[in-house]
Amino acid sequence: MSDFRLVAYEPEHRQDYLRLLRGAWGEGAMSGDEFDWWFDGNPAGSLRSVAVLDGHVVAVAGHSLYASVLDGELHTASFSVHAVTHPSARGRGIFVELERKHEREAQEMGVACVLAFASAPTAPLFLGPLGWRAISKLRVWARPVWGTASEGGLRPIESDSAAGWPNHVVRDDEYLRWRYLDSPRGYEMVAGDRGYAVVWPAKRHRGRTISVLADHVGSSELLREARGLAEARIQFALPAPEQRAAYLKAGFLPTPQTLNFMGKALAGRLNTDPHAWRVTLGDTDFF
Repeated sequence: MSDFRLVAYEPEHRQDYLRLLRGAWGEGAMSGDEFDWWFDGNPAGSLRSVAVLDGHVVAVAGHSLYASVLDGELHTASFSVHAVTHPSARGRGIFVELERKHEREAQEMGVACVLAFASAPTAPLFLGPLGWRAISKLRVWARPVWGTASEGGLRPIESDSAAGWPNHVVRDDEYLRWRYLDSPRGYEMVAGDRGYAVVWPAKRHRGRTISVLADHVGSSELLREARGLAEARIQFALPAPEQRAAYLKAGFLPTPQTLNFMGKALAGRLNTDPHAWRVTLGDTDFF
């Protein structure tokens, strides 16, 4: 019998959740404002649970729900996010049980599939006992930053601005306003008649400050303006294969870093063809 209990998240668990995130990620952990925005502000909803051992919260995990286009049809997809187990409680299978709990709950809600950008410690658990499938190793690109600052600002986006993409999170006004405009992270957007680009101007990442091209839909001309929004010396992005020529022209080059993208079918199907998906760094929970 397990010596821990899984409990649905309540406001009384907020400080414990934040404490465990800080213990795992240090300066890169979510602030309290980011935590509230990410989970409570999400218009499609969220799942959160904690594990209690000997009266203490020793592990936490969440799912973020998004309206998504999957194989040409509108569904809800879930991303497994912000899971941490305290070192003293590792080796008990807590992460796996938290994930199973959320997968059951998501399936009961009609969520088609669950996705994740798995870390090195969690990937074997997703692909092993949890029965997930690998989709792709996505190459992160980067470029040096210079030039005159651009003037950013978020503009209304009607319907799904990424409607021409393969499987993707729906980028309508409600989503983009929550994900970027309402964020305490200070994202900036440049937009035109043929798309937009969203930049996180400065983020602490692995001991240094970087800029993140979090989202880009449409015109490659926006890549020049996106560079001007950076407040760091290097900017990271995740171009799709068909975008790489434009990103090369804009000064980006592939880096050694990859994101391990994987998923599992729940109430629907999971397409494991890497070419069937389009994701950006803004689709992750850490960029």
